[in-house]
Amino acid sequence: NSSVVARRNAATSVAATDTSPEIPGRNKTLVIIIGNIRGGEKAWKTLYEQVLDVNSADLALMIGETRPQYQNSSLFGHAAYHWTTPEFDDWGDALELINGTGWRETVVLLMHPHSSILGGLKFSKFKGSGAVIIMIRWFLSQRIQELNLTEKYDRFIITRSDHYYLCRHDISGLSDEYLWTPKGSDCGGITDRHLIVSKKDVLSALNVLPLLLQRPEEYSGILNIRSGNPEKVLWKSWKLQSIRGKHRRFERMMFTCGESGDMTRWKQLGELVEEGVRLKYVMEYNISHAFCDYRKSLAH
Repeated sequence: NSSVVARRNAATSVAATDTSPEIPGRNKTLVIIIGNIRGGEKAWKTLYEQVLDVNSADLALMIGETRPQYQNSSLFGHAAYHWTTPEFDDWGDALELINGTGWRETVVLLMHPHSSILGGLKFSKFKGSGAVIIMIRWFLSQRIQELNLTEKYDRFIITRSDHYYLCRHDISGLSDEYLWTPKGSDCGGITDRHLIVSKKDVLSALNVLPLLLQRPEEYSGILNIRSGNPEKVLWKSWKLQSIRGKHRRFERMMFTCGESGDMTRWKQLGELVEEGVRLKYVMEYNISHAFCDYRKSLAH
């Protein structure tokens, strides 16, 4: 219908800035931050030093509307690409950009009302952002194809802005034959907060929501339970595309953090730690410290 076409046109005209020149010897890894800007300068400093510099990587931002406190974020100065995603009062309208309204007659009937999978939709009773973060993966896949980024980059690191990296995140030792995620925060599936993937698998890895909307019956065992979540949807989507067997995990060296005033849809910030940021998940903090502390001990 006309309203869907209008929204699709609006979505495909997102702001896009490419300041990365086509020159010999250019960086071959692209780090992509998806979601809202959070975390603060202390966290972003570790991104620059422990990820971008270590891997000679470019940075892309796939973000929503920037809150006033982060209008002058240093992320903008480091980014070779800046794409902004539309904001929706009801992210169910965003889902219609993929294949129209048909999903409302199928997926909704299968969905447990308290599931986090479609958090962000008005009919959902869950206050999380499951549908938002899955939908952003679709927006990202469109940008990668439009700009032919798989011809420019060999590997992609798809992550968040609110990670604090305690030590070097060097991906050179991780084979590009596999899809890599950090240990922990899998929630019964595969963590959706950080992914290292090659150019040949990146579009399949991002192909999550289209599969769910087109083949909801394949996800019925996940959709109709209260404990259904985006991590389980990711696991299922990769399985349906026969890339689940290529998934591997690496030792975690980052934890999710925040600072006062960060926008969050449901998870509140915890205690202030010695790094000067507030925790979101204690488990991530503990296991990343254990690994990085061990690595430092070997260096002495």
